[in-house]
Amino acid sequence: MKVVFGDSLDLGIALAALINETVSKDEIGKWAVRVIDDMDDPPEYIYTMLDLEGYHGRGLRYDIGFAPTTGLESEDEFQYLREVAVRRGFQDRSFLGGKKLTNLSSERKQFIDGLLYENFKFIVDDLPPL
Repeated sequence: MKVVFGDSLDLGIALAALINETVSKDEIGKWAVRVIDDMDDPPEYIYTMLDLEGYHGRGLRYDIGFAPTTGLESEDEFQYLREVAVRRGFQDRSFLGGKKLTNLSSERKQFIDGLLYENFKFIVDDLPPL
């Protein structure tokens, strides 16, 4: 599936997933390569995403020049990304800050899971439960 940047949603979910440690810097780099390969004239900021070794939580929006749309509508949805990070083994359960597990509607969960699959090719439902 081609990555599409018409409304910055793919970039937004990629950044949200990076910030919430749902995906690794290596996965972001591979995502950026796919974007570059799929676009005739990729925006300059996509090249920033290729080398994130210097990224330590600073605002990538300063490098990119704008804050992209994530498609996420609530803090619970960002918390869901952190839960996925734990399920993927990138963090331990303390990363969730002692909060109870989110209870998203099936529609919102499918939307977020779909964005993660389209952009990073993993299936959330295949991950071990918390």
